[in-house]
Amino acid sequence: MPNEFAYVALIIWPFISLLFYKHLPIIHATFWTIVGGFLVLPVKTAIDFPFIPPLDKESIPVIAALIGCRYIKKTKIKLLPEKGFARWFVVFMIIVPLLSVANNQEYINGIPGLTLHDAISDMVIQYLRLLPLIIGLQIIKTYEEQLMLFKLLVVACLLYSLPILFEIRMSPQLHTWIYGFFPRSFIQQIRYDGFRPVVFIGHGLFVAMFVAVSLGAAAILKKQKAKIRNIPPVFIVIYFMVLLVLSKTLGAFLLGITLAIFLIWMPHFLIRRISLFLIFVALFYPLLSIMDYFPHESLIQLVDSYDSERAGSLSFRYYHENLLLEHAQKKILFGWGGWGRSRLEGSVTDGYWIILLGQYGLAGFVSFFGLVFMAISKGINASTSIANKSEQHLLLSHVLLVAIIMVDQLPNASLAGWMMLLIGALIGRTGYVNHMANNNKQIIT
Repeated sequence: MPNEFAYVALIIWPFISLLFYKHLPIIHATFWTIVGGFLVLPVKTAIDFPFIPPLDKESIPVIAALIGCRYIKKTKIKLLPEKGFARWFVVFMIIVPLLSVANNQEYINGIPGLTLHDAISDMVIQYLRLLPLIIGLQIIKTYEEQLMLFKLLVVACLLYSLPILFEIRMSPQLHTWIYGFFPRSFIQQIRYDGFRPVVFIGHGLFVAMFVAVSLGAAAILKKQKAKIRNIPPVFIVIYFMVLLVLSKTLGAFLLGITLAIFLIWMPHFLIRRISLFLIFVALFYPLLSIMDYFPHESLIQLVDSYDSERAGSLSFRYYHENLLLEHAQKKILFGWGGWGRSRLEGSVTDGYWIILLGQYGLAGFVSFFGLVFMAISKGINASTSIANKSEQHLLLSHVLLVAIIMVDQLPNASLAGWMMLLIGALIGRTGYVNHMANNNKQIIT
């Protein structure tokens, strides 16, 4: 159970965020409010008032960010994307829970049918999940703002590497010492005669993915020749690689190393093609799994040739994934809704995609993964209109980074507010590039 300080931390975070907005530029303040909250606030702790969704480490920072942007920085942050594909995808994602509730009025396994209150609550939760994306696409426009976002991500990981290294050496204890409880199974954090760090993120998998994405950000800075406090970016890249190895998570390690290699050495045309390939795999993964076209067994055998224990873990995931996928197909359009209706007794839900498909059906899955697919495809198209090679590489790097994040949502449910901020920033930057290109065409004609 959380101690009193865990609730104090949640309560005071909005006030800390207000200080960020009073003394820092809007991008810095928004980053430290959302990403900082993800990194330091307690897991599985919420202030739960009647009739409203729980206020936790995901919802409190984004609400504080919206207030800070609108009322302290006086920036006209709209509650929905103003126009374009993002607006319609976001609106549909908010409506999907209402459709899901309308399709789940019956009892199932002792769980009562869903009500209008469930619909409203889910719609609010869905909106809060999307809010970092909505804010990000409105405050990140220019090349300089986009580059600053990645600098901040690298700085955040450099700072967070200290508690990460502490837990790698001493075992994951910080969440217990400070907030009074350990949020997950401790056994899951034991790897290769050592420990995976958890810190305040909740699981070693999520910490490793944060480091992997930060490694990608460091690789971007190296390519852009942008230093952090006069530290050569190559040193940061090497340091994050070592940190990722010590985090002892194979999937995140492969994604992070692949990301760094591609961003530093691959030509632009390959980055475009690889990004499209990855998002196509993520988007069509449910269909490939249903039709038994995805090479699950081949992947298990490949992993088994290197690590039989990890192969067993992967096989375990696929087994439960298939059971949940069969259950999801019974309400494939709008899903089973909340309250555990999408789960089976004894089932384990690891991938974000199966959680989304089970709860909200194809409507929920396609609305979100389709949004990210559009963001990536439009980002790739927009890059062709940029003459400056550094700006073009930064946009394409952002595209590949988001594609990698989405691939990780197949085996894991690592999607959090800081990732949504990165996705929103990609949409905002892409929209600005297209806007400037259209203006230039009008001037020429």
